[in-house]
Amino acid sequence: MEFPEAVLFDLDGVLLDTEPLLANAWFETAKEYNHYLSKDKLLELKGRRRRDCAKKVLRWISKENPIEELLITQKLKVDKLLTQAKPFKGAIELLEFCIHTKLPIALVTSSSSESFKIKSSVNPWLNLFETKVLGDDKFISNGKPSPDPYLRALKILGVDPNKTWVIEDSYAGSVSGLKAACNLMFFSKDIEILNRLINEFNQDKIQKINELSEIIYYLKLFKGF
Repeated sequence: MEFPEAVLFDLDGVLLDTEPLLANAWFETAKEYNHYLSKDKLLELKGRRRRDCAKKVLRWISKENPIEELLITQKLKVDKLLTQAKPFKGAIELLEFCIHTKLPIALVTSSSSESFKIKSSVNPWLNLFETKVLGDDKFISNGKPSPDPYLRALKILGVDPNKTWVIEDSYAGSVSGLKAACNLMFFSKDIEILNRLINEFNQDKIQKINELSEIIYYLKLFKGF
């Protein structure tokens, strides 16, 4: 990898520690229908748009209930939880570093406009992003793992995907970024998913990180300061 033309950030599980909150909301929602979601199934929901998650959950619970009913049930549970969302260590510092060095950035998330509003109300620093591609962006047909969200961000910024870094924690989000031809900073300790990504994509485009501060280190290293 070389110094990037832009850095594209996922939100949940990268900037905000919301994944346990989201998983809990889906677990409790499925329980309303007498179905218990396994750890593997909850992992499958990670990084996807809310409606896409709901479609999967409906199939798993084998119910003919309307998707809107399931979404309402889940929304009642998740909205309260999201106000508890806290930033990961180094998230704000990384964002400010990119802005200070005039490195183009964008937020590329499966979160809807409404969900982002809740999260940013308790984390106002998220509004530092001038470019945001949200889950209900009208120009996106398919959410992650489709490359559409990242392709949209690349088009807005006008940057080369091969010189762009994507920071992701989920399999769906990582696939989305890699399919868009970006380089992946994989912010997760899940070695099983990492190995799966390496087997499916070019290993040279994937870098595992354990802390967001590592990205500042790499940026300084490649820039020579």
